[in-house]
Amino acid sequence: MSDKISYVRQELNLPDETIAVNAGSWGPLCSAARRAIEEGYEMAARSRGDDPGYMREKGSGLVRYDEVIGESKDELGRFLNCSPDEVALCDSTTTAMNIFLWGYEFQPGDEVLVGSLENPAALVPLRVNAMRRGVKLVFAELGNGERDAMEAISGAISPRTRMILISDVNYASGSRVDLRAISRVAHEEDIFVLSDGIQAVGTQPVDVRALEVDGYAMARHKFLCGPDGAGALYVREEVLSRIHPTYTGVFSASGHGMGDGVTLMETAQRYEVSTRPLPVILGGTACLRWLGEEVGWPYVFGRCRELYNGLWDRLSDIPGVTLISERDQSSLLTFIVQGVEPRDVVAKLRERNIFARTISVTEPVGVRLSIGFWNRESDLDAIADAVSALTA
Repeated sequence: MSDKISYVRQELNLPDETIAVNAGSWGPLCSAARRAIEEGYEMAARSRGDDPGYMREKGSGLVRYDEVIGESKDELGRFLNCSPDEVALCDSTTTAMNIFLWGYEFQPGDEVLVGSLENPAALVPLRVNAMRRGVKLVFAELGNGERDAMEAISGAISPRTRMILISDVNYASGSRVDLRAISRVAHEEDIFVLSDGIQAVGTQPVDVRALEVDGYAMARHKFLCGPDGAGALYVREEVLSRIHPTYTGVFSASGHGMGDGVTLMETAQRYEVSTRPLPVILGGTACLRWLGEEVGWPYVFGRCRELYNGLWDRLSDIPGVTLISERDQSSLLTFIVQGVEPRDVVAKLRERNIFARTISVTEPVGVRLSIGFWNRESDLDAIADAVSALTA
């Protein structure tokens, strides 16, 4: 095992015997984020309530609360290649999508075009919009992710389509879509594009400007090795005025409503309401810095691609194993073992310290492995051996 992998696994607190392949649900928390979270709670414990500007002690000095927020948005802006003013902090990808969906002024009969394999994080708020605002959901059939998303979406657009919601990387099979092409077709008809990016961030480069999406929802507790609660929403500057805040508070507006009216912030801060968890924000910033400065993004993305293809090749050689996921796509690999129930596959893998999960929306139901940059070649061999034993 190389010195780099040893360092990475040490910083992620991964025991040698653990084969962590479920980051599509929860990833390991890096030590840099943990230390930042602990520091945040220490700062809160030593806070001086009589100081203006939400001051917090940090070491021998003081730091402004809004400076911590600003640093977090700066880091997210660099990571996503956007302006910090286009980023709103929130607690999850689901919350980010809710902000965007409820912020759009749908009218009864308006349509939202949705990929057929979207996560409940998108489907639940969409269906509530359908119930409360008369929005119609139209599903673009993608099969298990093997069908051409651009073709399926283009064929389903109608004069009533107002928004397209589709994942950058699909959570069920790891399939990827050409978001830039979809956005360009959509914008010709003044259709908004919102993407769930949680399975993409940390596995591949994400450039929201190049993708030309209007909204991009993400969090940092999966492949980015950050804490729960460190979500974010990107809203393209040109559409900020058309995505209205649903919940508002002291951080959403200037003047704080003390006069006759309220002036909303011109930036994505308009979607932020009030006091936010300082330790979580510090942890979310720290994980991005650790990955970018200490590990290196080229290493992270290169390892994800190399390890994914290595595992795909190993499993494809096992008789009785059918791969739902395709080669050269993302870090999510979904498969089935002929004659063995997926839940039994997961249980047998767990007996060998291999942590996976079932995926119920594929046809048939599959088992998903999430490959991270922290995995080793020996992990791939162990997974292949364990799966092969199930076919014997």
